[in-house]
Amino acid sequence: MKVIVYSKEGCHLCENVISELEQLRTVENFDLTTLDITENSELFERYKSIIPVVSVDGVVKLAGAAVSNPLILKGVLKKAILGR
Repeated sequence: MKVIVYSKEGCHLCENVISELEQLRTVENFDLTTLDITENSELFERYKSIIPVVSVDGVVKLAGAAVSNPLILKGVLKKAILGR
């Protein structure tokens, strides 16, 4: 499984998502890639107002507001990535 987080430097929500995914990766096996949208104009235009964006195997599963609450972040990510 390949998970991509579209983010940009200085995005605290992005940092929280990446941190939670790195922790989840210690117990589940998946590839994690982080892409900075400011390095690609197409990605920037697509995701600039909704980062962080979490894609699993090429399908966007979560974006922006869905990951903004730190109290439910871990559960939301686990469900999006693992389906449970």
